[in-house]
Amino acid sequence: MKKVRIPMDELMDAFENCSVEHQYYWDTEENRMIFISEFSEMNEQEAFYEEVDRNPKRYIAIPERETRSDYNDMADFANTVEDPSLSEKLVIALDGKGAFRRFKNILAAYPEERQKWFLFKENRTKERINMWLEEESIEAIDVMNKDKIER
Repeated sequence: MKKVRIPMDELMDAFENCSVEHQYYWDTEENRMIFISEFSEMNEQEAFYEEVDRNPKRYIAIPERETRSDYNDMADFANTVEDPSLSEKLVIALDGKGAFRRFKNILAAYPEERQKWFLFKENRTKERINMWLEEESIEAIDVMNKDKIER
């Protein structure tokens, strides 16, 4: 198992925000997160990807977030809500286009449940990170976040 020093808060941010448009890589030599956006300069993108090709063991690509898992998290959370009326509102909100916005708008009126949602989502993200680390045979050594993500 490869040991990697990485601030868990940066890894969580990358896991939450990684997509086709926004890619993150952990540089294992310099212990820093690298952010590449589709809006980055083309020369910068090409140079970075060439560097990754030359040193594939140095850079760990953070996987893209799946919107389906976000939807499933909201549905699972709605089923944990003890207030039957609120639970039903959340389940109904998840039906059709605009589900994410409706779900968040409903929770905005329930601050305690909103906080529970954030904790639920954080725990789910940690579970996904741990599964990914295991699949990649990586042991993450959480370190204090001294530097922010390099952009």
